[in-house]
Amino acid sequence: MTCVGGCGTDMVVALNVFLILASAAYGLVLFVLSRVEPSASGRHDGIRAPSWQKRRGAPMPALIFVLPCLNEEKVIAASLVRLSALRYPDMQILVVDDGSDDRTAEIAARHDAPRVTVLRRSLPHAREGKGEALNAAVQYIVGSGMCAGRDPRDVVLCVLDADGRLDPHVMDEVRHILTDPHVGAVQIGVRINNRDRNLLARMQDIEFVLHTEIFQRGRRHLRSVGLGGNGQFVRLAALNSLGVRPWSTNLTEDLDIGVRLLQAGWRIEFCAAAAVHQQGIESLRPWVRQRTRWFQGHLQSWALIPGVLSRTSGRQKLDLVYNLTSPFLLFVSSLLSVGFWLSLVSALLLMIGDGRMPSPWWASAYVVTFGPMIVYGTLYWRIERQSGVSFWRVMLLMHLFPLYTSLWYLAGWRAFARAITRRNAWAKTDRVDDDAMPAHTAPLPTLDGGHHGD
Repeated sequence: MTCVGGCGTDMVVALNVFLILASAAYGLVLFVLSRVEPSASGRHDGIRAPSWQKRRGAPMPALIFVLPCLNEEKVIAASLVRLSALRYPDMQILVVDDGSDDRTAEIAARHDAPRVTVLRRSLPHAREGKGEALNAAVQYIVGSGMCAGRDPRDVVLCVLDADGRLDPHVMDEVRHILTDPHVGAVQIGVRINNRDRNLLARMQDIEFVLHTEIFQRGRRHLRSVGLGGNGQFVRLAALNSLGVRPWSTNLTEDLDIGVRLLQAGWRIEFCAAAAVHQQGIESLRPWVRQRTRWFQGHLQSWALIPGVLSRTSGRQKLDLVYNLTSPFLLFVSSLLSVGFWLSLVSALLLMIGDGRMPSPWWASAYVVTFGPMIVYGTLYWRIERQSGVSFWRVMLLMHLFPLYTSLWYLAGWRAFARAITRRNAWAKTDRVDDDAMPAHTAPLPTLDGGHHGD
């Protein structure tokens, strides 16, 4: 019986180590790629190189900020003040009130800026998801003449959550990338504003930094950069190429539109030089609810796989298929993790009773699990050390990070249960009053990179 228990433990540990090793290898490959800029000359895999890296003095596209809002009275006023203060000449702001029953539309309409327009949607057409609100925005922009006389290739929509705080120099960076006509969209980095408030908010910041600084930057080499729901800059011509309703009704409309833009032949770039700062969730229950929605939307996006297989090629195809099917790996690893902990308890009891030595697999599992965390943590510390976060505190946080990511198991299985029972309702995340949020954005620069003020 001892051999059976010990062998079972080693088998479960071995399977866990294999999955962790495969995931770590993928992550470390992207980490290496993320530290290298894509080639600025020549062609690679038959795809035009990013020519925007070769020229400066970029033209100024027309910019329309689109803020889909549902009950955002706590943050909308401050967001409009920040956006109106951006020093960009050809800029408009479109607030899409998606059937709010608070004062969102009233506050936005009172904002004293000629460049702010409020589009009110009413039930039964409102509250059908963020994608439908964005589709209504595009139809209004095209039909109302907001961009009259402008080539759709020279009109850029920035999708921004109502709590988003953009780095003031964002357009100085993004417009250079958009000089390449093959670029249909640009995603900027995402940071958590209230990362100093509690451990959960800090873990979300680590999660977003790792996703953008490693995975998004690394995927530039694979031509598989994705779009997020906050801080995405999309060319109107690229949206038009997807039809009159470019966004889907999926719960993760950002994932969906990013993949479909790639299928349509557009390139998506990631800009690491600017970020959007948003509110993080500070308690577990709303975090699980939000991640359940994200995970369920990811499951809905499996319908994109046939198009990826038929309309993309090479490393782009492989990475997109891996991305879209990654929920399956999470389900498998969650089951193995449960088995691992049950086997570990069993093995510990056997060790106490028989005086057996620990299995060498345990040490291997530690190295494979926490080795990448140390590498990733070093990157995070280099970004955060200017905020006074110590190296050793970051290392401690990175040892807790795998525990945080295991919470995705709970969200994943909850999403699966909702999917099979056909519960697809979209639930927004509650906000905190904007005045209670710390500001981590950079000092206000001019478009040429100089700074104003202190």
